[in-house]
Amino acid sequence: MKRSLYHDDVVFLSPAADFSSYVKYGATVVASGGIHSSDYINKLKQQGLHVGGTVWCLTAPGHDLHANPDLAAATARDITGEPIAIPWIAPDSHSNAPAVFGCVNHPAFRAYMRRKVCDAMAGGADGLHVDEHLGSAAAALSLGGCFCDFCVAGFAAYCAQRQNQELLRTAKVSSFENFNYRSFVKTYAPTRDQYISLKGAIPLHAEFVDFQLGCAADNVASLGRLAQDVAAGPVSLSANVCLPGLEHTVVVPQLTYCTGEIDHNAAQGGMGLGTAVSAYRMAETLRIPMAATATPRDWAFVNSQNAEQLVCLWIALAYACGQRFMAPNRMLCAAPNGSSQWFCGSAATFSPLYSFVKKHGFLLNDFSAAGPLSRPDALPVSFETTDKRKALGEALAARPATPLAAGDGVLVFPRVKGDGTVAIHVVNCSYSVNSKRIAPQTNLEVRIPNSIFNRNFSGGTAYSYGAEPFKLTVENQGDTSVFVLPELKLWSIVTFEYWA
Repeated sequence: MKRSLYHDDVVFLSPAADFSSYVKYGATVVASGGIHSSDYINKLKQQGLHVGGTVWCLTAPGHDLHANPDLAAATARDITGEPIAIPWIAPDSHSNAPAVFGCVNHPAFRAYMRRKVCDAMAGGADGLHVDEHLGSAAAALSLGGCFCDFCVAGFAAYCAQRQNQELLRTAKVSSFENFNYRSFVKTYAPTRDQYISLKGAIPLHAEFVDFQLGCAADNVASLGRLAQDVAAGPVSLSANVCLPGLEHTVVVPQLTYCTGEIDHNAAQGGMGLGTAVSAYRMAETLRIPMAATATPRDWAFVNSQNAEQLVCLWIALAYACGQRFMAPNRMLCAAPNGSSQWFCGSAATFSPLYSFVKKHGFLLNDFSAAGPLSRPDALPVSFETTDKRKALGEALAARPATPLAAGDGVLVFPRVKGDGTVAIHVVNCSYSVNSKRIAPQTNLEVRIPNSIFNRNFSGGTAYSYGAEPFKLTVENQGDTSVFVLPELKLWSIVTFEYWA
């Protein structure tokens, strides 16, 4: 079954070890699989969950390489023909051999991914989640590839389709028939290190990156169509995207929704949330629903410091920005020795916050950002070229993702519904790394410029986490609407019920 994400969805990154966790958190979506049997998926569906199966586009595990020898050659190659190692994956524990990128343009690796999609969807999953969707295109960004024969031939065809006199002059050829970009690049940089150092100055580099990113997005779309064929009906298609990185936008038009690890700068407490706000704003700008989590480095900090209240802040921030924060049920932590460590959040701490989300879906669903975080105008509709991604970046930079502020460390996010209903999210970000708590704010004055809604409000209702709703007065002070929250512990949503 195909469905997108609702603003009040409660999303699990992966299946929980204990089925009771879904009930405790009020879960509605399991974003990615790992267990694809029909019995297991049916149990999840019986709990009302939308379930995603998963395919991994980065590499083939060792047991698959052993079972499919043709995969050993289907790897991303640098300018000298050597396989490109994946720097964030530890070498094999037995052979010490590095994990290497599979090439998404190599027929053998493409066939392998398609077999995995068939496995992932055979149990009746509602959607397909594509993990590491860039695949070998990630190597094109900073790691020196891929220059295998299939990528070289594919890039020649890509250039031929876009052929013009300027492109021909840049390539120093009269035709792109039999054009070999690997040989061309070697005249500038014969080694991988030289290529990485000089790539930005090498002609056609931007086009080569566009080609690789486009191939990755086409691969995702192809896998999504296959998943639909296996399911014999519409399915959701998702991928993990690293916003606000512009390179990850190429795949967005193909997706139903996305997930993403976002840097929350945990060691800075409530002062390091700018990247998260920018990522959420970009997702809304792209009109792609996001279910986010923090990075393994962030989770390592939370785990070592017992910083559960900081995670509560992250949850509130995501929903206030129009996105979702995945339930912190079992989150991977970065470990210096490469071993697996996990943060397993306490349902007693976090489930009440998700209950607040579910209870107040009427203040979340179908709203969009107003004011400083609103969607810029005149945006590209696709992002397959460097110029289009640059245009997106410039449009976002022209209206920086700087929320309104109130009091000491409080962020304010005005949102509006199509029918004119207004909801003002007020989030207390004054988390102290030392005390490991969020200091409550009292008699907090919140000021909303009238230019955001072009209305003068006269009253409203505050819905606060951990408190009963209450009425409040809105004063019109010149060109500003002002209200006071007697106390703000974490998160309040204020809705204006009438106006003059």
